[in-house]
Amino acid sequence: MSLPGRNIFLRNFDYASLLLNQQFRKPINIKYQWLLLVSILIFAGCSTKSSGLIGSRQYNKSGVWKQSNSRINKYVNVYSKNKHVKTCLDRATSSRYLYYIHRVFYQYQLPPELAHLPILESCFDTKADSGHAKGMWQFTKATASDYGLEVDWLSDDRLNWRKSTHSAARYLKILGKKFDNNWELALAGYNGGPNYMARQIKSQGTRNFWKLKLRKETHEYVPKFLAMLKVARSRYPELYYQGSPRAWARSG
Repeated sequence: MSLPGRNIFLRNFDYASLLLNQQFRKPINIKYQWLLLVSILIFAGCSTKSSGLIGSRQYNKSGVWKQSNSRINKYVNVYSKNKHVKTCLDRATSSRYLYYIHRVFYQYQLPPELAHLPILESCFDTKADSGHAKGMWQFTKATASDYGLEVDWLSDDRLNWRKSTHSAARYLKILGKKFDNNWELALAGYNGGPNYMARQIKSQGTRNFWKLKLRKETHEYVPKFLAMLKVARSRYPELYYQGSPRAWARSG
């Protein structure tokens, strides 16, 4: 081959090689881009996050929230026949209260069931006033002051549902620790006061809530709440689980 012809051949060969490289390089880049995207999606799908909450916590270890006895069943029958539970959950839904409460209680590592305590306390009425207690969480003046809520003639933080939710979480956390995470006793303490419960436990010689003889309101408080949970869970699950950690919702 003559020198000019050889130069033309080499130039054409180099140009063809360049075209081939360009043709094959682009699919390779797209292929790796797709692999990267799939890897990200797989990682995201395996993430333990749900509804903005870390979902690695276990929720199905305690049977206290799903137990059944004659005292609980008495109120299950009552709340199954009226609309109280649904009315309260509808109110919580319309203002998205449970979304906020679940996040606060998650931070304090409290059982998610406790987020529904306002069904019993106030029916999620932020302005509820029973005469001696106010707000969604029904704090008395003394307890409100103990847990950082200001109550005076100018303002009443008990009526600020966000502030009082944090105070309720701190109070319930302390009650849980005081009664060794026996949530029947802790809930009774929320209603009747921790000192009252401590005296009854000591004088009666038992930590079994169902064997304690208590004043009427506190005696009925725990079975009422557990009955409300049972009715809400079975009849209105879409309202009951709103805003909650998915791992808890899946545990049923």
